[in-house]
Amino acid sequence: MVHHEPAADLHPQVHTHGDVPAEARAYAVTKVEAALHHAPGPVLRTSLTLDSVAPGDRVDAHIDVDGVGVHVHAVGQTMQEATDLMQERLRSRLRRIRRRPAQGPHPPAPTPAPVDDEEDGEVGPRADG
Repeated sequence: MVHHEPAADLHPQVHTHGDVPAEARAYAVTKVEAALHHAPGPVLRTSLTLDSVAPGDRVDAHIDVDGVGVHVHAVGQTMQEATDLMQERLRSRLRRIRRRPAQGPHPPAPTPAPVDDEEDGEVGPRADG
């Protein structure tokens, strides 16, 4: 499989709600960019929302990986804890996309082939031996 690096000039758009320190923004950007090194295709768009107004500190990440939308969020006691949880979830989601690149509804399960019945009509394991 070909490993795709995220575009070097593609920095996440960062939105904040409430009093979010610059260090927390920088930390979140660093963590999401590190997770994107595991992306199974080109990263077309990345946005982060850091919310200190909601109950608990919350971090949301919206990523477009080669046309596949990925959204993860996490809530923590601190913005750093929420960011670390978001990074863990994002890495996990990106690994799942790599293992199963075809997104969307699963195709219907194939219909089992008819079984050739023995002359006596029984189906199952043979008693040879």
